[in-house]
Amino acid sequence: MSGSRPVRVALIDNFEVSVAGVRSLLAPYSGRVALLDLGSAMTKPSSVDVILYEPVRQTPSSQAMLRDLVRASQKSAVVYSWRDKEGQATGSFAAHLSKALPAVDLVNAIESLHDGGDGGPSRRIPSDQGPLKVIRGSTQRDYDLTPREAEILALVTQGLTNSEIGAQLYLSINSVKTYIRAAYRKIEVTRRAQAVAWGMEHGLAPLAEIDVVSG
Repeated sequence: MSGSRPVRVALIDNFEVSVAGVRSLLAPYSGRVALLDLGSAMTKPSSVDVILYEPVRQTPSSQAMLRDLVRASQKSAVVYSWRDKEGQATGSFAAHLSKALPAVDLVNAIESLHDGGDGGPSRRIPSDQGPLKVIRGSTQRDYDLTPREAEILALVTQGLTNSEIGAQLYLSINSVKTYIRAAYRKIEVTRRAQAVAWGMEHGLAPLAEIDVVSG
């Protein structure tokens, strides 16, 4: 632990459900890491210890917010994303943490960043692994997800809406909802933020190619 108080983190991520998932993921470690409300962080930049940001889907507004927060807080920003930005990030935006990091590793990395380290090695999930293989390889319990349910749960974890998932997989919105309900039941969650937190904890990164069998 870095000190007597938790490390205070500001997260700039336009996937609102991902922010809720990170908050749920970090909740058991509230004595070590505190995720600040972004509005409060912008109002009082001096309260920020570590800045994390998701570069995907950034808007001009969120880009300006990031620049302002870095300037006002005098803290470097760290990429926190499923996407591998290695070789593209430079300067104070060079550090990269993967959303595939388990909660305890993420907490350790945040503390390391606050203490002046580089956060330790980033953990990335290879793009040729299917989501079902990732799940079975990272937990002792067999959740019995079908490949389609696992794929959709991976997309939920990335922050996609039901409509976006349907468009990407050429499924009706009702079919997407049916798969989501089935997946939620199997992993024993009831809310989207809980599903995102579960997906992060179990390494559901985006995948370049997934061999999907309709479930």
